[in-house]
Order: sequence, then structure tokens, then C-alpha cells
Amino acid sequence: MGSTLLIAWREYKQYVFSRGFLLFLVMTPVLFLGAVLVMSVVDKARPQRTFVVVDQAGGYTELIDAGLAKQHLREALQAWNAYLEGVVDPAKAAIEDLPAPFGAGVITNERLEAVAANGGVAAAREAIGPFLKDGAPPFSAPRPRFRRLEAPAAALASADAEAAAAALEPYLLGETALPGAGEALFAAVIVPEGFGDEPATEDEAPRQAAFWSKNVTDPTLQIAVSRALRSALRRRAAAEMGLVGADLDRLSDIDAPLTAFTPGEADAEAAEIDDADRLEKVILPGVMTYVLLVVVFAVGNPLLTNTIEERSNKIVEVLLSSVTADQLMTGKLIGIAAVGLTMPAIFLVGGFLASAFGATESDALRETMAALVRSNLLFVYFFYFLAAYVMFAMIFLAIGALSNSLQDAQTFMGPLMMIVFAPMPFAVMVFQNPNGLAASILTWIPIYTPYAVMLRIASDPPIGEILGATALMLVFAALVARVMGRVFRNNILNNAPPKVTQIWRLTKQQS
Repeated sequence: MGSTLLIAWREYKQYVFSRGFLLFLVMTPVLFLGAVLVMSVVDKARPQRTFVVVDQAGGYTELIDAGLAKQHLREALQAWNAYLEGVVDPAKAAIEDLPAPFGAGVITNERLEAVAANGGVAAAREAIGPFLKDGAPPFSAPRPRFRRLEAPAAALASADAEAAAAALEPYLLGETALPGAGEALFAAVIVPEGFGDEPATEDEAPRQAAFWSKNVTDPTLQIAVSRALRSALRRRAAAEMGLVGADLDRLSDIDAPLTAFTPGEADAEAAEIDDADRLEKVILPGVMTYVLLVVVFAVGNPLLTNTIEERSNKIVEVLLSSVTADQLMTGKLIGIAAVGLTMPAIFLVGGFLASAFGATESDALRETMAALVRSNLLFVYFFYFLAAYVMFAMIFLAIGALSNSLQDAQTFMGPLMMIVFAPMPFAVMVFQNPNGLAASILTWIPIYTPYAVMLRIASDPPIGEILGATALMLVFAALVARVMGRVFRNNILNNAPPKVTQIWRLTKQQS
């Protein structure tokens, strides 16, 4: 046992105390924070889309402007709601008690009109200033995403929509510059004469507005214009029914409160599904399944490469002069398994420390850590990590014992990776229906059992199915360890890679 632990310690410190591992520990949070920062910078640096409107029907240009202004105000209020969560001092006021309409809340048409009438978000900071924390940063409203420019005179004077499109084409292609549009005009909206009118005959199709743009990957402006035009047509129809625009806004603000519950709880309060439940039952199982897959293969790869290196450099012969093949194999398994548990353990401890001693901005992290403890997902992860690790680590060790170089190993790794990732297209089905047929099938396939169970465990799957599939997985893991162990013991000292028929004999040959 002492020799086995010495080998395990050798393997462990070889990776954990290496500069690469330490760099990984440092770079992971740095890259995460950097990604958040880059996303924020990219969002702020998002180009402002310029467009023109050729309104041959009349009256729609102003309605499009009003619709886009309302959408921008809605986006600004969404950012304002998020801003209030971090800057309001609870000792001075609760967020819901802030002066209306500037307190955080549901964004309705009524609230949008009230904010606009009271000076917009520019006046909001002054209104809630007395309730902010000391040193609270100023609010930075998102800039408008779209800007309408005056259409070229030739397009405005066009006789029909086709002529207007032809007049605008050079501007859209960047062949002719439009003042304020930069290199090229992003889009053009053409509202033809008769748009919104009932067709004269049943066979005649209604006139359609046209959205012209060379960019086909960013539909945000098209969607915004479509909403504005749809709102205009609805207001026209409402007016014909005797309703004013304010009535239509009040109708659209009507909300049907619906609370989700889950059965089997003691009372209604415990049965109510909230964000914490979704975090515990949906988000965390998915994230931890991904982490399980990544960590198992991240720590399995060193087993493969290290075994190949030791074979090619004759180091394995020196090691086997002091220990048995079983001791070498077991020590490698224990040492690399410890590496695989060290990586998530460090981040887990860091998360608990940050949630315990962090500021109020760490509330989301606290909720995540509490959900991890409350759900027992950590224990499930630990068990199925060990099971998955034994299966795949033994395969990696056997491949390493059969290969003299990484090129040799690739001939085995290709088919193995295809088998491992074959069910990935079905992962969404398991995620959306954790107790469906696809989930049950994957659960009963031993090499997929750890990942399927991790995805399903928070959704109360049939306990008999989980226990049966887990028992089958353990039997399969023991079989894999036995067979791959034979391959490792029988071929670790052979210099030449064996043929396929020889590999089959290696799996049956007792050492």
C-alpha cells in the first residue's frame, strides 16, 4: 500500500504543483471576469444602426420614431431596474418604496408614459438620490440602438416602392455616402402607398412594407420596425372601433397573474416554484453535468500522455523494478483522481469564501452555494465522478499501454470520442424532459449513466430506475477495470504496439 500511495503522490504533485496547473487556477477566474468585462465593453461599443424611412403612405414615419423611442425607454428602464438592485441602501428605503414611477417594478405602458412625462431616466437619479448608498456610481443609460436619418431626395420623390428601392440601393451597398450613415446605410424602410388599407378585392393581396438591408445576421431593427408598424395598424383599428390609444395601452398592460407550484410539499408556500427552485433543479444540474464531462476527460488525458511518455522513455521499466504493475496502475488512478477532485474543490471553497465574506453584490453567489448544499448535488457529483473516472481512466491507461506515441493513441481515441459524444444531440431532450424515453435509455447505458443521472437527479426520477442503472454502471465499471487492467499489465513493457487480434488476447490473458 505504501508503494501505491507513493506513486499516487508522485502523480498528484507532478500535475498540481506544475506551473501549468497553477496558471490554470489563476487564469480561470481571470478569464471569467475578463469575459464579463469584454461582454460589457462589446455591448457598450455596439454600433448604432442607421436607417431611413420612405413613407409613401403618409403618417408612418412619426409612428416608427415613436415606437423606437418607446422601445429605447423600455431598455433604459430595464437597465435602471438592475441598477437599483445594487445601489439602493436598504436602511434608507426598500426598492419597492422608492418614489413612483422611478422605483423598480414591472415595465408597463402606463409606467413608460409616467417616466417620460416626469423627465425620463435622466430625472430618475435625482429623484432617488436620497435613498442611494454612499459612493453609489452614477447610472449610465444605454444609448439608442437605432438612429433614423433623412432619406435622400431621390428616394422620397420616387413614384412607387420599386423606384424608391432602386434609388436607395447605392446607399445600402456603400457606393454612395449618406451624411451620418458612416460607410454604408444599414437599412431602409419603404412604406408603400395604400399600406394598411383593406384590399379592393378578395383576390388582391394587402400592400406590404419593405425592409432593405445588406446585413442579414442582425434582425433587431427589422423586428423593432415591424412592432412599430403593427402597433400603428392596431391603433388605427382600435380607433375605428371607438377606442383611443390610451385604451389600447391599458388593454395591453392587463396581466394574468399565474404562480407555479409543485406537488408533494407541506404547504402552498413551500410548493411555490421560485428562482431558487429553478436554480437548484434546472441550472445547477446542467452546469454540473458539463463540469463532470469536462473534468473526467481533463484528468484522463494526463493518464494517457504520461503512460505513453513513460513507455517511450523506458521510465516504466525502472518503476516496475520497484513496484508491481497493479501498484503502478492503482497509484496512477488515485493520484490523477485526486487532481480531478482538487480543481472543482478549489473553486468550490473559493465560492463559499466569497459568498460568506463578500459584499451584497455576492447575493447571486450566495444563492448558488446555498442551492448546492441544499440539493445534495455535491454528493451526487462526487459519487458519479468516481464512477465515470474509473471507467474512462482505465480505458486511457490501457490505450497508453498499447501506444508508443500520441499518433498511435489517436487511432483509439477517435472511435472512443465518437462513442462518448454520440448522445450529445439528445442532451436537450433529457434536459427538457428528464423523465422521458430518451432520458431513461441514456440512463441505462453504463458509460452515459453518470451524465444522465446528473441531469435528471433534481427532477425526482423513478428511484428504482436510478438504483438499477447505477448498479448496472458499477458492474460495468468493475468489468472495464478488470479487462483494461489486464491490457495494462500484459502490454506495459512491450515495445511494439500489438495488432487487433493480439489486443483481444491481452484482454483474456491472466498476468
